[in-house]
Amino acid sequence: MILDSSYLIDLFRGDDGAFRVGVDLRERNVVQRVPAPVVAELSYGVAIEGTDEERRRFENAMAMYPVTAQTRELARDAGELLARADRDAGGESGVGMVDAMVAAVGDAVGEPILTDNIRDFERLGVETESY
Repeated sequence: MILDSSYLIDLFRGDDGAFRVGVDLRERNVVQRVPAPVVAELSYGVAIEGTDEERRRFENAMAMYPVTAQTRELARDAGELLARADRDAGGESGVGMVDAMVAAVGDAVGEPILTDNIRDFERLGVETESY
């Protein structure tokens, strides 16, 4: 399962749905991966406006999950996924490059993206799960 920023933010904020999904994934021993661009997004957020407690929770959470590095192949796949979404939209699709990078990880390993941002990931053509 590929963990998107929106899921991890909701989990950090104590969202019941996100928490229940996390417990279920752990009980079923589902591998949960955090793409490197998600780490960058979350790092930015806590550096800009996070409290000391939020920074601590972020660091603890990142220690719990394997981080998937961004490779040349994943970057190329991300660009292709985003280009297809933009073509299908007849112009700018509104999907960001970070979401495309996250989608590329899911595409490469054949796993869904766990997110509250279903629309953008569906535009990228990857499988999603929500909570």
